Amino acid sequence: MEFIKKIVVRFFMMIGILTVIIMISSMVILQSILSMKKTIDDDTLLHLNISSIRGDVTTDSGFFMLEGLFGRSVSLIDTIQLINNAANDDKIVGIFADISSVNLSFSQVEELRNAVDNFRKSGKPAYAWSDSFGEIENGTKHYYLASIFDKIYTQPSGMLGFSGLVGGSVFFKETLEKLDIEPIGSNREEYKTYWNMFTENKFTEAHRESTRSLIDSIFKKIADDISLSRDIPVEKIYQIADGMPMTSEETMNNGFIDGIEYREKVLELIKEKTGYKKRTTISYYRDVVASDSKKSDAKIALIELPGTIHRGSSDIGPSGYHQSSGSATISGMIRRAVKDENVKGILLRVNSPGGSVIASETIWHEIREIVKENKKPIVVSMGSVAASGGYYVSMPAEKIFANHTTITGSIGVVLGKLYMEQFYKKLGITFDHVSTGKNAMIFSTNTRLTDEQMNYVEKSLDNIYGSFVSRAAEGRKMEYEEMEKHAKGRVWTGIQAKERNLVDETGGFKEALEYIKSRVPDVDEFTLVKYPEPERVISMLLGRDEVTYRQPGFFSRMIESMNRLANFYFYIKRISSNNDELFKLEESGVIVR
Repeated sequence: MEFIKKIVVRFFMMIGILTVIIMISSMVILQSILSMKKTIDDDTLLHLNISSIRGDVTTDSGFFMLEGLFGRSVSLIDTIQLINNAANDDKIVGIFADISSVNLSFSQVEELRNAVDNFRKSGKPAYAWSDSFGEIENGTKHYYLASIFDKIYTQPSGMLGFSGLVGGSVFFKETLEKLDIEPIGSNREEYKTYWNMFTENKFTEAHRESTRSLIDSIFKKIADDISLSRDIPVEKIYQIADGMPMTSEETMNNGFIDGIEYREKVLELIKEKTGYKKRTTISYYRDVVASDSKKSDAKIALIELPGTIHRGSSDIGPSGYHQSSGSATISGMIRRAVKDENVKGILLRVNSPGGSVIASETIWHEIREIVKENKKPIVVSMGSVAASGGYYVSMPAEKIFANHTTITGSIGVVLGKLYMEQFYKKLGITFDHVSTGKNAMIFSTNTRLTDEQMNYVEKSLDNIYGSFVSRAAEGRKMEYEEMEKHAKGRVWTGIQAKERNLVDETGGFKEALEYIKSRVPDVDEFTLVKYPEPERVISMLLGRDEVTYRQPGFFSRMIESMNRLANFYFYIKRISSNNDELFKLEESGVIVR
């Protein structure tokens, strides 16, 4: 009977797995059908819905590319390229942008804003409309994006919540004290503020100084850009930011917008200006450009390092793309790009706040060897954040580009744990153990650190920090003492990092791409290839692309997990009908709870 149950369970398990595979295969086929050659008519208006822009290199929404399949989401980099293409496309007569919803960082807005500015230089008009620039939330980011357009409109009930920026942190010290949880650890140096959330109940002086410097730098960029675009004195912009949200009438009277109109009226106004006959979405325009583009054999590999950096494989999100940066995955993709003779350069888009030191070093070494041996130009474009491990992996690149508002630096380290034995006792939970070494539980939450162990932690922090600063100094061609002044765990904006020689240039994806092209002067046309390439996604999920990923694929891990669940189910069944089985499990040290 048990054998039959096992067969039935595994039969339906395989049916489920096959169903998922068939669904994904069907979506790939449907995507191919939908990607068949599309055209665009003369006198077309490009309709840009800002809420549809998600992710930097790949869209970060939808289940296994399902949302992207039906053309709703477009990545930031695709959008930038499409706007640049539209500037030179005779069939596109202008841009209308709906800025009612913005799911982008300030760094992303900065790059998108630059693309719109480049479009305007073609002489074609760009109009922006929003139902409101903030309502009960801050609308500074929304308006910063809108300010680069030729004309800005909002509806009668719209507001301008141009309230400036806030930099804050949450602190758990008093919560941990009430729970009898003790943080044990340290940091290098005073500006490495991650550990402060456990040990402080407010900003330290260094924490406050660093945060204040960041938001002042970012807001100065915002105020200067708005002043230039709208011809409004910077002093007035700061004055408005100190005031209360303004009504649509007040906003227009202060020169921040050009009119108070509903969306349909604004479309009529831009039609009068351009004479457009049809409108197209950015996602449809992407398909048109893709079908019209001539594929060059010469390629530039675009590899994103998103999220936390850790050892092993990158985590795959619902979109089917990476949500973290596994050292094996990233290193494998870099190696594949180096081995591909058609790849003339590698562009790394770093969007990571950091993570594992070991994983960061693995990626750092891969990039350093390419630069040292001058195999191919490899350039870093920093996105919203490239700090700590995100900066670590960027250091050896041939050239580092960062947006003015990119968060970068944080050359420092934190090491610690939460001692929770007293908390467990409050819950009636106790532990006992035996070990073969006196330091076997050094990282356990149930033990304090001895003086010897604490000395080890402090020495480890010194070694890691010293190595980080040394490698940063080597990569940036600076003396250790000079680099250390800008390290100490402190984060900087991109412009501050440029002033301290932590990055080479202020600029985004477009500038980094142009630099790589300049490094290969004998090639006129390039094809930008995103890694992992779409045709390799299925291999990645199935775990068959061993050269690149070296780890079990998504489905391999899923099958393994489901198999373990099935075995666990049958263990429980046997235990419930035979107490001797429970005794055997206890005796073997495998206790099922």
